[in-house]
Amino acid sequence: HSNKNVLDAMKKQMEKSTFGYRLHFENEPAEQLAKKVSELSPDGHEKVFFVSGGSEAVESAIKLARQYAYAKGDHKKSKVISRSPSYHGATFGALALTSYAPLNDPFKAMTMDMPHIPSPTCYLDRDNFTLEERGLKYAEMLKEKIIEEGPENILAFIMEPIGGASTGALVAPDRYYGRIRDICDEFDIFLIYDEVMTGVGRTGKFLAAEHWNINPDIIATAKGFGAGYVSLGAMTAKQNIVDTVFDAGGFQHG
Repeated sequence: HSNKNVLDAMKKQMEKSTFGYRLHFENEPAEQLAKKVSELSPDGHEKVFFVSGGSEAVESAIKLARQYAYAKGDHKKSKVISRSPSYHGATFGALALTSYAPLNDPFKAMTMDMPHIPSPTCYLDRDNFTLEERGLKYAEMLKEKIIEEGPENILAFIMEPIGGASTGALVAPDRYYGRIRDICDEFDIFLIYDEVMTGVGRTGKFLAAEHWNINPDIIATAKGFGAGYVSLGAMTAKQNIVDTVFDAGGFQHG
């Protein structure tokens, strides 16, 4: 808190300008930050979209995925699978992905019902499987859910690489992560990593995804991104996703 270098930089910038609306203005600090974030992000994540917090980062991620599918003519792709329990935010889009009854129940009539699969709480299982076998068992639940819902209807799968508030820093067995990536590729659906809680150095690497060498298609960050100094988050996405959306008229998310 109150790091002098950070405060001095903030004051220096505020003396120049305090706000520039992104649809109308460019600004040098945002460009510098985007360049730095892109350099630290997985291969292909060359575009950065700044937001005001975690829920907005998640909303941006699912809207970008949807607009990509829409631009490609895949209009039926509208369902985003998440895990249960999970927490992805409090705004309506993110809340539809969240699976926690006290938060969901009052708003069920107002939100889209999204499919869920169990979180990989392998340490609670009492069976004869090894941890790695359990990890694969939980990963295969994603494939089963995709087939159950119809692959043509599934837009994306969103997950926290390390569980946050809903699962108490849950880490899946190593093989879980690679198998999830493979399943998403098999069915041509987006893999979205919610790194709002885990990203920007909180697990010892810039992104928790790096621990398993996973390259998600879209990544949401916040919390540590602004470090409490300012409400700030970001979404990064692979270049081909952004190009397709821009070629179709731009990202409709003002």
